[in-house]
Amino acid sequence: MAIKSILVPTDGRDDMQKVLEAALVVARRFESHIMVLHVSEGTILSAREVNLPDRLQASAKIEERRILKERADDIQHRLTAFAKRRRIALCDPPGDQQKRVTISFHHESGNVRETLVNWARMVDATAVMRPTHFGRFLSRGIMESNLDALMLHSGSPILLVPPDWVAHRAQRAVVAWNQSLESSRALSVTIPWLVQMKKVTVVVPRKLHDIGHRVVEHLGRHGAKADIRILDRRTAAVGKRLLAICKNLDADFLVMGGYSHSRMQERVFGGVTEYVLQNSRIVTVMVH
Repeated sequence: MAIKSILVPTDGRDDMQKVLEAALVVARRFESHIMVLHVSEGTILSAREVNLPDRLQASAKIEERRILKERADDIQHRLTAFAKRRRIALCDPPGDQQKRVTISFHHESGNVRETLVNWARMVDATAVMRPTHFGRFLSRGIMESNLDALMLHSGSPILLVPPDWVAHRAQRAVVAWNQSLESSRALSVTIPWLVQMKKVTVVVPRKLHDIGHRVVEHLGRHGAKADIRILDRRTAAVGKRLLAICKNLDADFLVMGGYSHSRMQERVFGGVTEYVLQNSRIVTVMVH
């Protein structure tokens, strides 16, 4: 499957450009169209619910609409400047026979979670910033708060960009394989990426050693240069060991299934998905 459409949802924070840069690296591989989406969701309750006079509520809603429009206009202005610097055509729709990278801005009003999921269902990949740490806590902005919905309900591969990522074209990939439906889907949808890598390493637990070799053979049939690495030692949690292998291999791209167990199990028992979401230092593609 060629990656021809990439969704970049944004709430307008400073990390928007870093996610755009990551989306652009992918888009230039596949001559894709990038769709930047901003969703405005009003928060003012009805006069009856907050016991405000109608006149005051009307005034508050007018002010809220003004603020939301200003934010959307600012995002569009920054996107236009980004497109100009990177020499990307601003256009929508991109056309049926697209042979270049294009980008467009979309502003919608409504429920953020529902709108993001609906848009993500109609693209080949969705790029977002990985949640960032503030001391012992994770950031919980609009994108982070809706990341689980995107992963669990969109059906779209989620491209997670680390906060300290520096734009470059990935060359060495790691595929985490645990024989789950999620890891199978992740492998399938990222083959167009993997065949362009200089090297792909399939990481499997020792009990899946033989199946891991079959995954390597499968990648080889598509033209990917792949080998296998065993996730063996039990001196640390699986997620920590997986990221250590990525670091040792100097990998800059990780592919894995997301939430192979239920989200509640992941959070209660410290699952691999949650650990990688919070700690990956390389671009990571997750598929549920």
